[in-house]
Amino acid sequence: MKKKLLSLPNFLFIFLIFALLTPNVRETDSPIVLILVIIGIEVIYIAYMIKNDVFRQGKNIVTVLFVLFLIWQLATSKFNLVNQVLFPAPENVFYVFVTQWKLILTGILSSLRLLALGFFYSLVFGISLGLIVGWIPVLRETIYPIAKVLSPIPPIVYTPYVIALMPTFSSASILVIFLGIFWPTFMNMINGVSAIDKNIIDSARSMNVSTPTMLFKIILPYSLPGIMDGLTISVSFSFMILTAAEMIGATSGLGYFVQKFAAYSDYTKELTGIIVIGVVVAAINYLLRVVRKLVIKWKPLV
Repeated sequence: MKKKLLSLPNFLFIFLIFALLTPNVRETDSPIVLILVIIGIEVIYIAYMIKNDVFRQGKNIVTVLFVLFLIWQLATSKFNLVNQVLFPAPENVFYVFVTQWKLILTGILSSLRLLALGFFYSLVFGISLGLIVGWIPVLRETIYPIAKVLSPIPPIVYTPYVIALMPTFSSASILVIFLGIFWPTFMNMINGVSAIDKNIIDSARSMNVSTPTMLFKIILPYSLPGIMDGLTISVSFSFMILTAAEMIGATSGLGYFVQKFAAYSDYTKELTGIIVIGVVVAAINYLLRVVRKLVIKWKPLV
């Protein structure tokens, strides 16, 4: 344990705190928020070390984060090696969380609300329609080739048109998110139904199970691992599409937050918005992984 505490991330942590508490060449905002963030990362890292014997991945991630923070702080606040407008000090960027917390929180809630609605509708329609199309040969042979042509088209291509077409920006955003998640879910569902072991189907038929039971209690659970694996990428991609759409025509949301301050060349607040988007996407991916572990306790036989 002593060797772990003497690891590189811990030395970098001490050096970072020292650098933040000593005088700067630039005039910066209070470093308290950045210090709290760095302490939070260090606490999580130490807790992870205590709990896990193997901590190489966590160690590498924290090392990279602390090195980036250190380079950023030295190049801006300490030695003023870069343009002050284009490269704001990290203290200033993180202090925005104090001055703009209401706008940031409103943006997060607005974006997550749209994402949740699009996510819900896309799952309901993607799974149900995928089950039906995958189960009925005539529909699969007819619709699947068409879906293979339409599904690769990225939603960002028709986002401006959808925003112009729909009556409100919220409905347009939900539709864009829906399309971003629906197609992968729909295609994975069809492929999952097609790939199911025929012995499982034959065994179920020998017990005279009904079609709804076959679809929702046998085929759907078998296909869930593949669907959940694809959701992480789909949701992250759809959130990026949403923020891009918010930069075009929204009056709230994280994309709007970034665009609002970019229009005034306020790169300090713009960087804060970018960091928030990255954290939200990472949190969503982590939540999906947790849900997958809780919901799925098996792997389909190959």
